[in-house]
Amino acid sequence: MQEEADILGKNFLFAQLDAAELMDLAHVVERRGYLPGEFIVKEGDVGTALYLVAKGGVNVTKSLEGHFLAYLGGGGCFGEMALFMGSAVRTANCVAALETECLIVDKAVLDRFCTSNPKAGNKIYREIIRVLAERLQATSADLAMMMRTTAISQERVSALVAQKRSEK
Repeated sequence: MQEEADILGKNFLFAQLDAAELMDLAHVVERRGYLPGEFIVKEGDVGTALYLVAKGGVNVTKSLEGHFLAYLGGGGCFGEMALFMGSAVRTANCVAALETECLIVDKAVLDRFCTSNPKAGNKIYREIIRVLAERLQATSADLAMMMRTTAISQERVSALVAQKRSEK
């Protein structure tokens, strides 16, 4: 269980937990192995768990064509949104790139853990809020940049149209 507690403690969601809280959580997570090429999660499936890569590696791909998005090695994680949304649909495939082991934190298991360990639950949910706020801020910045680029492009098009009209 100590290895599982160590893996959990390195993940951003659980990094604020103390050693005893990590050990308690380690007792209720599942450890599962996957062979190279085996699907861990499939795009479009309903997600109910977070996966932490304990050993090996995972390719994250989009669509049936397998458009590569990312590689997650030991310490990587995926599926965290499934912990906080009622029926989150997986947005990508996660496929074992090598012989891989994952810790699986099921939503129902985490909910029970947080209810029975409110101090630990508070730490986890505070971290979730922090991470979601950071992601929202980054998304907002990306959106503002896209809107600015679109506005500049529209201004250029309008200027070219006006120029062509004046040439006639």
